Amino acid sequence: MIEVELTGSEWLERATALKDEGWWLADLCGLDRLHLGFDERFGIVVQLLHRERKERQTIHVAASGEPPTVPSITSLWSGANFFEREAYDLLGIHFEGHPNLDRILMPDDWVGHPLRKDYGVGKVPVDWIPQPVLQIGAPGQSPKGDEAAVRLDHLGQVIDEGGAP
Repeated sequence: MIEVELTGSEWLERATALKDEGWWLADLCGLDRLHLGFDERFGIVVQLLHRERKERQTIHVAASGEPPTVPSITSLWSGANFFEREAYDLLGIHFEGHPNLDRILMPDDWVGHPLRKDYGVGKVPVDWIPQPVLQIGAPGQSPKGDEAAVRLDHLGQVIDEGGAP
C-alpha cells in the first residue's frame, strides 16, 4: 500500500496521471483534522485500486482556503460525484469544477456541516413521540397459547388440528 500527501494544487495533475496509468477510484471521503497538528484543517482521503497489478493506494489531499477547496475529479472518475457531494454536505469541503455541488444527505435549508468536529452535539432537539401499543385481540396473535386460541407444544410451537407440530 502506498500513502501520499498532496496539496490541492497538485491533486488534479496527479489524479490525471493515475487515471492514465490504470488506477480506479474506490473511495473518497472528507476529513476534519482539527487538533491533529496539520497545517490545513480539512482534507480528503482517496482510495485507489490498480486491478491488474493488484495494488492499493491511499492519497491524502489538503483542502486549503475558506471555504476549504480541492479540485473535483468527477471528470476523471464519474463515481466521485456522490463522494464529493457527501464531503461537501457533511464537512463543507468545496470541489472546484464539480458539475452539481448540492447537498445530498441534509435538507437544503440546513445550516452548518454536521461532521465538523466543532459543530456541537445536541444542536437539534429530538422530539420523542409515543407510538401506539400493538393490539393483540384476534385469534393466533398472542404469544400465549391460551390467549391465542391455539394449542402449543412444550417448545411453544403451534400444534395444528391434526396434532402434528
